[in-house]
Amino acid sequence: MALINSISQNLITSKNLKKILGYKKIRIIDCRWYLEDKEKGYFLYKKNHIPGAIFFNIDKISNKESELPHMFPKTDTFIEFVNKFGINKSSEIIIYDQIGFFSSSRVWLLFKYFGFKRVKILDGGFNIWLKSQYQLENSQKKSRYSRCYSQISMPNLIINKISLKKEINTKKSIIIDARPLARFKGEVEEPRPNLKKGNIKNSVNTFFGLITNNHGYLKKKDELIKIFERFSKKKDIICYCGSGITACNIIYVLYILNFRKIKLYDGSWAEWGKIK
Repeated sequence: MALINSISQNLITSKNLKKILGYKKIRIIDCRWYLEDKEKGYFLYKKNHIPGAIFFNIDKISNKESELPHMFPKTDTFIEFVNKFGINKSSEIIIYDQIGFFSSSRVWLLFKYFGFKRVKILDGGFNIWLKSQYQLENSQKKSRYSRCYSQISMPNLIINKISLKKEINTKKSIIIDARPLARFKGEVEEPRPNLKKGNIKNSVNTFFGLITNNHGYLKKKDELIKIFERFSKKKDIICYCGSGITACNIIYVLYILNFRKIKLYDGSWAEWGKIK
């Protein structure tokens, strides 16, 4: 029962979202993101989106002092966004991307990190909303300023390169690479330039795409348990991917399966695999 509650507290269907559109506390976040084109997500948002949705630009709401792509933002950057659109700790936040579980988990994790408790992902994402022929709009959400003070509630979530090197040497942590298997094995080139092929020493591969079925829905709890049953809840689990986006899908599932010793190597392969 606890596991069922954990899933329902972090996931919502298009059918159920449709029922609560327009509710005062609802804040819908559109975070469609495309590696090959940073402007495509916002372009598609302006074309049409779920009514009332606010666009979250992953590349802009990030740590601007870092040379690495879309690193976790500093507190003031994140709070500037939530205040601008009237999001506070009592808001019911619903996040979607284009396919359900790609970039949405990244934004879900950001809200969790900064202490927001009522955060859900739209199962199947915008694609399922479209297929269901539910209402769309193309007007942009107006600012509705609020004052929200955030406190980081997951202070141990982020691990940096120096700390990760220490963890590799101790072999006490589990390191999960969420990239496709061919990239993990170094059989194909990385999509970003100036990166070598391969993986982090002692890491194991669990491709983030394994968590959804062929329709883009999150797999059933029994299927998810089977994917992750080889990992111990007693050990720290460090997740990484190409640049810290899709690894958050693994973290999302681990979280709803009641793993709590979870970390994100935010620099991911964009930092580790950099050709010097």
